[in-house]
Amino acid sequence: MGYNRTTTPRAYVDLVSYHLANGFRTLDNINIKEDDNTAVTFNAGSKADMFDMKPANFAQIARATQKFYIQFDFGEFTGSTDPTTDALSETNFLAILNHNLHSSNALFKVEVDDDINMNSPQILSDSGNHTKIINATQETTSANDTFIDPADNGWTLIRWTRETDNRFLRITFKSNAGTNEDFSADIIIGSIMFGKFIDFQSPNVNIDTQIMYDGTDLLQSTGGATFANSKYFGEPTWNNTLPWNLSIADNQNTYAFNRRHGRVKHSMNFDYVTDTNLFSPNWFADHDTPADWYDSGTIHSSFYNKIIGQHLPFLFTLDSTSTTTGDYGLYRLVENGFSARQVAPRIWNTNLDIIESW
Repeated sequence: MGYNRTTTPRAYVDLVSYHLANGFRTLDNINIKEDDNTAVTFNAGSKADMFDMKPANFAQIARATQKFYIQFDFGEFTGSTDPTTDALSETNFLAILNHNLHSSNALFKVEVDDDINMNSPQILSDSGNHTKIINATQETTSANDTFIDPADNGWTLIRWTRETDNRFLRITFKSNAGTNEDFSADIIIGSIMFGKFIDFQSPNVNIDTQIMYDGTDLLQSTGGATFANSKYFGEPTWNNTLPWNLSIADNQNTYAFNRRHGRVKHSMNFDYVTDTNLFSPNWFADHDTPADWYDSGTIHSSFYNKIIGQHLPFLFTLDSTSTTTGDYGLYRLVENGFSARQVAPRIWNTNLDIIESW
């Protein structure tokens, strides 16, 4: 939509970084392998660079790798009556940030399955199983093997609905020229996010948006002249594009005239939020009843708890339906806490102050 117009704000909360931060999963639970199950060799960067929520950091995989996959194991509840517990691995979006999938002529496929070998997966990249939001042109290579072909370098966002048979999530990359063909260039991937988004209700009209040109110190000489010393002008450039931009060409990151400087901050108030949307039935639910806490879908549990206050950034847009790249960015909480005020029985007012993060 653009124009900083606000409809239904949406936060895309990354489940990988949450599990890595709380120690339930480690980088050992993420496998990056070639089609023959040998480990992928990086020409630059590492596995950690793809999951540090800093898109400007990137991993580089050799063009001759031809076909490889990234697979995450969400784990299970040991001792639970339902050990697989689909609630642990419920995801509904994938974002790949700072990529060159167009220039490398690469396609990708997304699958989920409770079987580690993906013997009977659900292919989320099938046209009927996902919604394209940003840079996700469809490419069908065979009747049972559907890949997505990003039309540009930069970033890609898709979402889906899938709640069962999903312990393992696999993203497979291959050349559009064929399974046994090299990519056209080394694959660049800055960040991979997959998790669940949460929609907020429409905020009050008194939204406050600031663009802060921080990072600059003003100095004065002996004669009183003013000099500026700037540590940064905004978010670091990405490998092939400016941040959050799309381009069919390489090295668009050099076009500084097209860069948006500064750091964005949004302050929103939400009135008359029902308690069932804000708080979970139980803040310490048993592991056999995840819907009471972990999987309750409330603002407290699904947003504040899963970003662990200010600890983790999240992908955010003021308009949940937007396909405009400039409506998105990585943000953190301004204040390290969550507060709400009860204004009527079972009715609360709350606020959300967030600031752009890199």
